[in-house]
Amino acid sequence: MKIINALAIVFILCFVTQVVSAQELLTKEAAVQKALENSFGVKLSQNATTIAQNNTSKNNTGKLPSISLTGGYNFNLDNTSANFQDGRNTTLTLAPSQGLNASIGADYVLYDGFFRRYNTAQLEERYQLSKLELEATMENIAAQTLSQYYQIATLSENMKVLTSAIEISEERRTRATTRLEYGQGSPLDILNAEVDLNNDSLNYINTELQLTNAKRLLNNLMVEKEAIDYQIDPSADFLFGLDKVTLKEKAMSENIAIAQIDRNIQIGNIAIDMAEARKLPVVGVGLSYGYAYSKNNPASFLASISNNGLNAGLSVSWNIFDGGATKHSLQTAELNNIQLSLQKEQLLDNIAFEFDNAWANYENRKLIYQTQSKNVTISEENFKRSQERFNAGQINSVDFRQAQLNLLNAEISLINAKYQVKISEIELLLLSGQILD
Repeated sequence: MKIINALAIVFILCFVTQVVSAQELLTKEAAVQKALENSFGVKLSQNATTIAQNNTSKNNTGKLPSISLTGGYNFNLDNTSANFQDGRNTTLTLAPSQGLNASIGADYVLYDGFFRRYNTAQLEERYQLSKLELEATMENIAAQTLSQYYQIATLSENMKVLTSAIEISEERRTRATTRLEYGQGSPLDILNAEVDLNNDSLNYINTELQLTNAKRLLNNLMVEKEAIDYQIDPSADFLFGLDKVTLKEKAMSENIAIAQIDRNIQIGNIAIDMAEARKLPVVGVGLSYGYAYSKNNPASFLASISNNGLNAGLSVSWNIFDGGATKHSLQTAELNNIQLSLQKEQLLDNIAFEFDNAWANYENRKLIYQTQSKNVTISEENFKRSQERFNAGQINSVDFRQAQLNLLNAEISLINAKYQVKISEIELLLLSGQILD
């Protein structure tokens, strides 16, 4: 059993060394770039933006005239009975006749109450809104990727601490075994050391599983089709100089959700103008050139006839009453804008609330990090002295283990606290619209 445990520990430590050395380094910048390039959400938003841009084309706004080409041909077989003024009578059976016509025409709306202008402006606003929606998608993907990256960093650093704990526990068991061989210890010391070593190994294995799952999630965010393994950069330099007042002002003015609702309000304003435009007359002009030819049956006065010519016309239409549809559209547009204005006020309140909470969490996590830093220093000193006393036989294995656990917990708490500060920074940058800067 002792041999198996020893081999297991050696395998874990060797495996960790080999895997780490074989893995490529993935920086947080590269992770975010991959996520933004490969994300289906980003690609869908990009395509939606392209569609919105295409909708602003002149081909979709009614600014160009419509041109049509028409033509026709007909052939008739008629049974005809004709009585002429001079007394003659003619009866024809299945008498043939045929006709041919063709025309080309153009129609253009000169004035429609500026409906086309408003429609074009609304389509442009929808295009700008789609660009904001793309930016919002990219911001959220970047924030998720960074948060997951720091989650991996947390677990990776924890594994280093747990590896150190395994080494200490292994050394302690070896020492207990040696002491027993020289008659200076007891089998209980060895058993206690083995129990602690097994617990440390289980903690390592569980953390390794969490790390594997965390990397799998980051791979999913980066849309990596094949599972890849990598090292991460554990550095987490804090953003010094973050100012609450400045960041909150940016959150209230540059938050992407506020920009989106402002665009929607502008679209609503244009919808009101479009509804008003329907109350006005529509003036159009038409121009066409036509040709017609017909060959009559023998009973007709004329054997054939053809004509061609240019036609031009001006048309005016005014929908005096449309059953209240225009009035309803105008009322709906006005009510929608009132709704959007209320939503904006609610959004501003929510952003202010979320920012204050995020800032409070940020300050609290920084304080926790500072406290944990001091705690690690104290725990390191305590462990160092306990190790010296344990080696000198002045304290038992239980006291030494407690000192080891105190240091282990303090180091893990410090690691967790450090990356929690970084995650708080991400939340603040996302709220203030600075995450992609």
